[in-house]
Amino acid sequence: MTTDSPLTFEHGYDIRSYEPRPDGRVSVTAICNQLQDAASRHADRLGFGHHDLEQSGHFWILARLHLMVDRLPGFGGRTSILTWPSGNERLVALRDFLVFDEDGAMGRATTSWVTMNTRTHRPDAPDTVLNERFIPDRQHALTFPTKAVTRLKQGEHRADLTARRSDVDINGHVNNVKYLEYCFEAVPVEWIGEHRCHGVDIQFRSETFPGDALVSACAPDEPDQGLDTFLHSLTRASDGREVVRMRSWWKRP
Repeated sequence: MTTDSPLTFEHGYDIRSYEPRPDGRVSVTAICNQLQDAASRHADRLGFGHHDLEQSGHFWILARLHLMVDRLPGFGGRTSILTWPSGNERLVALRDFLVFDEDGAMGRATTSWVTMNTRTHRPDAPDTVLNERFIPDRQHALTFPTKAVTRLKQGEHRADLTARRSDVDINGHVNNVKYLEYCFEAVPVEWIGEHRCHGVDIQFRSETFPGDALVSACAPDEPDQGLDTFLHSLTRASDGREVVRMRSWWKRP
């Protein structure tokens, strides 16, 4: 891949002292925060960031994220995120990522985003919202494993949560990385103590706001790629609305 194109952007991140978990390594949520930041910085540079879309009455919403990592950095480590828009498909814009640490490539991700209309609260086609700018189809770092994330039918483990004001992002709803954290709350403590999550495929299906009561549920699923997996669901308690569905991949340190 050509990295000197304006359509390719790279940014480095230091692992902060407050990010590692008790095992000394960061969670995949820390990497997801870096992906989100790199995507925002690049969109701003390309002229279709948050404030640019605000002018046309739109805002970005992450529709789906698939991330896989080979290893997870610890305190004092440094990562570098390489990202590029990889094309548009009907109502979603695609963006991909490669993640590097001091030892080389360590992770890859693909994402899909919608340009939501603030008036209708429905998505408009990205190629019309982005001033008809042509975004060429480019290679993907990763592909979504299925058309949609498999729905969890019966949760074996459960946690009751309430969305907080501190979880809200610039768009006024709960930030997408917080949903990953909510999903992980249902995973048994014993499992967390003996495994690390090395991948997620999360599909965002509804917004939530501060004060919303949520139910996080999960259950083990069939192993995949030599890794143990869980299926997750996050629903709103008041109406049973599905907020998120997710699959996660785990292995022992």
